[in-house]
Amino acid sequence: MDLSRRNFMKGAAIGIAGAASVGILSGCSNSAASEAASAAASESTAASGGAAVTTTSEEWTVGSVLNPQDTSFTKYTTDYSHIFSPLKIGGVTLKNRIVKSAAGSEMQKTSTLWPDDEALSYYTRFGEGGVGMVCFESSSVIPAPSMSGTEGGAMPNIPGKPEGAALNMVSLDISTDEGIPGHKAVADAMHAVDTPIIAQMYDMTMLTGASSTITEKYNLESSFSSGRMQTTEEVQTEIQQFIDGAERYYKAGFDGVEINCSCNHYFSTYLSRRINKERTDQYSGESIENRCRIVCEIIEGIRKRVGSDFIIQILYSGIEEDIVDLGKNAECTTVDEAIEFAKLFEKAGASSLHIRSEAYGHHCGGFMPDVLHIPDHGYTGYGSCIQYGKHMPEVLGQYDGIGALIEVAAKIKKNVSIPVGAVGSMDPRMAPDLLDNAIAEGKLDFLLMTRPLMADFFLPQKLKEGRREDVAPCTHCMTCFVSPIDMGTPMYCRVNPALSRAFTEDMPEGYDPLPAETPRNVMVIGGGPAGMEAARIAAERGHQVTLYEEKNRLGGRLPALQTLKGSHERIMDHLEYLEHQLDKQKVTVVTGKKVDAAFIASEKPDTVVVAVGSTPDPLSDLISAGSVMNMNDLLEELEVTGSLDLTDEVVLVGAQFQACEIAIYLCKHKKKVTILNPGPESQFYMNGATWPREMGKSWLYAQGVKVYHNANIHEITSDSVTFDTQYRITKTISDVTVINAMPEQNNRALFEEAQTACDDVYAVGNCYAASTIANATARANIIARRIGSAQSSTQQNLTGENVYSATSTGIGDVTVSIQVEDGKIVKALVDTSNETADIGRGLGEQFASQILEKGAVDSVSGATVTSNAVSTALNDCLRQAGLMP
Repeated sequence: MDLSRRNFMKGAAIGIAGAASVGILSGCSNSAASEAASAAASESTAASGGAAVTTTSEEWTVGSVLNPQDTSFTKYTTDYSHIFSPLKIGGVTLKNRIVKSAAGSEMQKTSTLWPDDEALSYYTRFGEGGVGMVCFESSSVIPAPSMSGTEGGAMPNIPGKPEGAALNMVSLDISTDEGIPGHKAVADAMHAVDTPIIAQMYDMTMLTGASSTITEKYNLESSFSSGRMQTTEEVQTEIQQFIDGAERYYKAGFDGVEINCSCNHYFSTYLSRRINKERTDQYSGESIENRCRIVCEIIEGIRKRVGSDFIIQILYSGIEEDIVDLGKNAECTTVDEAIEFAKLFEKAGASSLHIRSEAYGHHCGGFMPDVLHIPDHGYTGYGSCIQYGKHMPEVLGQYDGIGALIEVAAKIKKNVSIPVGAVGSMDPRMAPDLLDNAIAEGKLDFLLMTRPLMADFFLPQKLKEGRREDVAPCTHCMTCFVSPIDMGTPMYCRVNPALSRAFTEDMPEGYDPLPAETPRNVMVIGGGPAGMEAARIAAERGHQVTLYEEKNRLGGRLPALQTLKGSHERIMDHLEYLEHQLDKQKVTVVTGKKVDAAFIASEKPDTVVVAVGSTPDPLSDLISAGSVMNMNDLLEELEVTGSLDLTDEVVLVGAQFQACEIAIYLCKHKKKVTILNPGPESQFYMNGATWPREMGKSWLYAQGVKVYHNANIHEITSDSVTFDTQYRITKTISDVTVINAMPEQNNRALFEEAQTACDDVYAVGNCYAASTIANATARANIIARRIGSAQSSTQQNLTGENVYSATSTGIGDVTVSIQVEDGKIVKALVDTSNETADIGRGLGEQFASQILEKGAVDSVSGATVTSNAVSTALNDCLRQAGLMP
């Protein structure tokens, strides 16, 4: 790689005023940005609690100036004694302060009256892992069409989304007494693992109406309201339906209920001055008492029915902000108002409070505030940056979204005598002292979380036992929660592949791998995340495992990706966890060793797992002279030097998630970036996790990144690129660094060689199908569970000459492989195992048959998204094989 001709302007240290003068503060259109330069020193000290906070001279963003970061939230000196102290809520004593919040799981897939085994196993897993209490996701409280939506309990289609976008969302029904036995099964299962359980209650779809006719629709939010204002009689009917529902939970053996009065849901429309401004009855928005009345009447009604011990927890917003029109918050709820709400809720008989925030315009921003730090600190998703010290002064903006609502909860707690908890990236593994001290200092009583517990169900038990290093870390990758943008997409997890796969055909055995039937000698080749995951699981099952890595260290691309992505996505936490687990499982690790077929033959392993990574898209017919930087070059340079030696202007060829993450890095390092996307606009940030994708796209546009979709590239040289725009205009961009950021290709050469030396060989990770870290570790985990087992893997491999493979994204990733002889497809394999269980997993053979029969894919009814993804991947294969232009 020839770097000598690039004119890299080494970044001398510059002050804030200097950053402003060179335009670094212009990336986000924020009215506060212009004053940030002069105010930054004092803002920095105030935002960090008095500690001076600095930002590296190489990386300046609006958010880093408006919201200086303090990394002390990771400090770990605690023994977690306050988190693991008991807490009494209502008549129930929790063994610790960790509460699993009621985030939807989509684990219920069949009946509305009886829990699926998959759903029961999911919830009891939290209890086995040691949580203090579980909040069960909402069942249908209101008879159809409001909560259940359609026959069978499936949620209705989402406004503005394609038909079928909300598939696979089935909830249990508690709207009649018929639902009591099924919910008793849930309560009994949780009590059998010594865990109290409460059930969240809310009316999300509001098809029968809301407080007013006002609806709000934003790019990052969905309004399910019909825009119809309920009559007083209808309000009172709904109040009775919720009281009746709570009584049914009581009869089913639940320990309590949580009423969701936040987000874009029914009750929040009554609490909100912003929405509730048309009514003239006792539920109008003209006073605090009237706004709370609907919730207070429900609390009072439930309390009369079930007595004093039954938990009635109120989830509501302790603070609100309009993040679409920052500062236009005159109608947003303040902390002072939230305090008055709390007093009224307690007076009505509430047992506890669950504090959330509302970020109008951003569905997840209110309860996952760390999302508002992607890809910049305080970024709204609408081209602007929150200045926490001014827009939301009670919200902690200096800890990367961690524990953001601690101070909001603290102010409310001072004014009530009932327990107060808060949600919002409350991860005690990631922020030990911060969260334990918050409880010790009386700022809040309990922590509500879901993502850290999904990454490791046994987080509470491991932390209590002093095994923090054994906790599989939530890395903030946001692979899991996708609502409301990608509804129907499974909740997958980068570090816990069993999430959403346990008890499916991928992992019919459930969450825990089964012990090996016959221990084998397993050779894993490649020490990236896929190879390490395969080695970890194989060793855990009892196999003797040796892992070989060509480099002198483990991790593959993870260290370089941490530099590229930044500290928010905690990639190195994942690497440290995997390294520790390999050591704990006694995996023999050999670094600095390049493996070939001869070496495999000499070692005589029973099984070989090849995890050697991907190769760049060659772009060979477009490159006319000189060198072009590709992903391997770029990440190698980042790892070696910690920076990139580039010209001031950079052109990226490719527009999927790899390209966009490079573009974000370059923008943060003062580069002018152009993206050439050979495909349609739908490929922009394709394959990226939902929230990083949506936030990243708008952020890149806000930085002035020019994106040319459907670009027809004629020629790439070492410092220029010539292309046609989709409007048939030919352009040449010169004096640039050109980076090949096209999706990479699988790398199966060693996999095929290995089959000459061993009879049982698998490919995993990017060498099988270049994709995300989450998908790489998932296949590795699945394959490792199959080693030495009579059960065949759901994923196979095509081998031999003239094999071409490509991956595209449907609901999950799909991979197509074809083998071509004499211009004809003679073998085809379609791997749809990352699709949802009810849509994609069983369709692979059907698509493969279509490909062999006609060389094309027909759309399958009910699986249009999957069909399109398979077709896209097939076309890529055909182009590689020279069978399509």
